[in-house]
Amino acid sequence: MNTFANLLAQEQSGNPLGLLVIIIPFGLLIYLMVVPQRKQRARQQQLIASLEAGEEVVTAGGIVGTINFVEDDLVHLEVDNDVVIRVAKGSISRTTREPDPAERPSGGMLGGLFGGGGAKKATESSSAPEPAVISRRVTPKQGGSSSSTNGKSASDS
Repeated sequence: MNTFANLLAQEQSGNPLGLLVIIIPFGLLIYLMVVPQRKQRARQQQLIASLEAGEEVVTAGGIVGTINFVEDDLVHLEVDNDVVIRVAKGSISRTTREPDPAERPSGGMLGGLFGGGGAKKATESSSAPEPAVISRRVTPKQGGSSSSTNGKSASDS
């Protein structure tokens, strides 16, 4: 019983190894959260600094247009023929020449272990092409009223 009390007393004393076991995972977690955000912020600032007239861009709201004029903090974006809107530079998320972030291969650090990188490519190559979507416009029938009961119009009764 005396040895058990000695072990408890040793664990309650300031053992630096026990403190490191707690601090290192938290430090690693914070590092893994901060570094990608810094890279993304730097990439966004580089994009904003390199904007020039004639580039086709996508805003954070999903508006696609061509830059006509670049001001200090604003960009004149032509979204249709003779339709120009002014948008804040910070709202431009990407150019159309770079791939969509949702379509980028995501594997991350552990993608190879869990199959995040190559699984999508294997299914895409073996799948059949998608059929073309055919849409048709449905128009209401002429001559009948909208308040009909059992196929009879209001004028029949």
